[in-house]
Amino acid sequence: MDNILKSLGLAYKGKRIIIGDEIIPLLKKHQVKLIMLASDASENTKKRYKDKSLFYKTELIECFSKIEFGSALGKHYVAVIGILDSKMRDKILNTIESRWFYVI
Repeated sequence: MDNILKSLGLAYKGKRIIIGDEIIPLLKKHQVKLIMLASDASENTKKRYKDKSLFYKTELIECFSKIEFGSALGKHYVAVIGILDSKMRDKILNTIESRWFYVI
C-alpha cells in the first residue's frame, strides 16, 4: 500500500492528480478518472463526493486517512484526491481491489 502513496506523491508533482475542491470543475468536464476519499473524512465530504461520483459516473474509493494522504503529498491533511490519468487509475484499482477498501 505504500507504493500507492509514493505513486500519489510523484503524480501530484507531475500534475496528474488534484486535491480538494479543484476536483469538482474537472469532474463536471469528465476529466477525473478516479476519486480517492480519506476514510476519516467528514460525513458531509463523504456524501458530497459520493453523490458527485454517482452523478458523473466516476469511480470512488475510500481508503487511507487524511494524514496518510497529506504526508504523501507534502501537505498536512488531504481528504479527497482526484486522479486525472487513466493508467494511474488502473494501477491503483488493481492494487486496491484485492484489499478491503470500499469501491463504488
